Amino acid sequence: MNETKITIKQAFEKAARWQIIATLTIGIASLLFISVHAAISSFLGGISAVVGGYVGVVMTRSRVDQSAGGVLIALLKAEIAKVMVISVQLLAIFKLYDGLVPLALIGGLAVSVLVSGAGLGAVGNNK
Repeated sequence: MNETKITIKQAFEKAARWQIIATLTIGIASLLFISVHAAISSFLGGISAVVGGYVGVVMTRSRVDQSAGGVLIALLKAEIAKVMVISVQLLAIFKLYDGLVPLALIGGLAVSVLVSGAGLGAVGNNK
């Protein structure tokens, strides 16, 4: 059985590619059908998920312990860091962007997160 070993970085790159494509698609749709502010809001929501994912990947690089418990702790720390980074970014966007369209921001974030999960699920599928 010939299995390809996928690293966390490769999985993130594949998921991030899908996230960026989905974010741009939602942004363009928002621009065409709603407004410029909705497009910017949805883009900011999607990009915050990409940046949060990147921070999570960076957090996994520093793990030393290769036991199951050590790996689990490293992944939990990475997930906490990811959620915190996304939360801080969203708070900053809500506070600093005057033309914010909240529904578009949440929509961009949701699409980006859902596509990330689908992208990570498809990493091992080469069919």
